[in-house]
Amino acid sequence: VLDFSALREAVKFEVTNPDLIRGVESKDLPGWNACFKGLRPGELTILSGATGCGKTTVISQMSLDFCRSGVSTLWGSFEIPNVRLATRMLGQFARRDISRAPDEVDYWSRKFERLPLYFLKFHGSTQPDAVLETMRHAVYAHDVKHIVIDNLQFMMSMQAKGLDKYDAQDAAIATFRRFATDENVHITVVAHLRKDQPSSDADINSVFGSAKVTQEADNVVILQRYGGASSRIRCVNILKNRFDGTLGKVFISYDADAMSFHEIPAPRRRKDAKVVKPATAAAAARLSMADRIVAEAEMHDALDDGDGVDASASGSHGR
Repeated sequence: VLDFSALREAVKFEVTNPDLIRGVESKDLPGWNACFKGLRPGELTILSGATGCGKTTVISQMSLDFCRSGVSTLWGSFEIPNVRLATRMLGQFARRDISRAPDEVDYWSRKFERLPLYFLKFHGSTQPDAVLETMRHAVYAHDVKHIVIDNLQFMMSMQAKGLDKYDAQDAAIATFRRFATDENVHITVVAHLRKDQPSSDADINSVFGSAKVTQEADNVVILQRYGGASSRIRCVNILKNRFDGTLGKVFISYDADAMSFHEIPAPRRRKDAKVVKPATAAAAARLSMADRIVAEAEMHDALDDGDGVDASASGSHGR
């Protein structure tokens, strides 16, 4: 049992040094920083979304972003083989599809291998205890501060059947939660949505499994398609933020040439959008980025009649 005097100095430090507790910020997605205030040790983040919406692409890009800032990272890819994942991440690091420039592979590989980035050798169904033992070794041997588990369902497949699989998944999440706290590392767990839940209607209760998955998490993020199946636009929907409660939506668009997402202004709703068809190249150049994206999406019939969206730094707070 503690009284306030035992906490006073720690409280004073947090109040007087807000920048020191913000965490490592993303250079690629400033809207992420506006909500989460950076990547902090000791937290558990759940990243969910429909199959094929780009969860692995987003988290691999962000993990590289933090790696460039010196955050030692351990990747546990239970769905995608490490060679394929590393190939994708090398392209994201180079901001180009290096398969089109094979003579540059060695150049970028030399730069890439300097990053504090490590990979678990496990793939597919794996006992959580074996994963935890290796994670603990990586923390001590390589000073790992960020661990990515992609994804929870593949790691836990064949570990249990029927309703028991939910208990097994809950136990794994609780173990990751304790590990993040005890070892002072940030763990990002990628998880699927429930199969009966449309991505466009997804909320914090849509993550596969029981409510314990999102209850244990400090942060819950759902990646959603915005527009039709061919749309490059995604909505990063921040639904839980235990650090300061700031919620919001960050819109990103995929650049196939750079193999990465970049942040964009929030597209307008269809009923509010005006289809802009510039008559000349000069007129097109004067369009704002938001208008160009809306115009392109409208012309490809990609936008739907969904609800309005918030700007990335809207400042809404969850309770």
